[in-house]
Amino acid sequence: MKYLARIGDSEREYTFERRGDVLVATCGDMVVDIGIAQVGDGEALSLLVDGESYDVVAHVQGQDVAVQVRGERYAVDVQDERERAASEVAGKKGGGKRELRASMPGIVVEVQVAAGDEVAEGQTLVVLEAMKMQNPLSAESAGKVTRLLVSPGDAVASGALLAEIE
Repeated sequence: MKYLARIGDSEREYTFERRGDVLVATCGDMVVDIGIAQVGDGEALSLLVDGESYDVVAHVQGQDVAVQVRGERYAVDVQDERERAASEVAGKKGGGKRELRASMPGIVVEVQVAAGDEVAEGQTLVVLEAMKMQNPLSAESAGKVTRLLVSPGDAVASGALLAEIE
């Protein structure tokens, strides 16, 4: 799989392949063999890169990665090729009518908006309980709720239309 890593204004694309105990990293024409050993709780790693040893501490939170190597700390933004394609598509969202649909069958436990409300991208509109878990369903972009089709307590099927936003 391909990964895009960004440190500041610098951007590079990498591919990784596991060969036995070695991870082979490729960036352009450069190919590097990396031996990796986890140290302690998992954030600390010992790397052997083409015969040279590095102690690395990596803190990963989503696609944000902070890496400390030889006393220097670097903020790295990492995306795999699927995430990159998804964000490119998300960045091209058009206006017009959008629908909020149930991602799975469940019971509506909370409706946080009403018809006519202005909503922000990412704002929770409906909370659906499925398999004893509460799942907040959010607006994929800003707009105005034009139709609200559910109330708390309603049972909905997978794919059911819950709300429309323009």
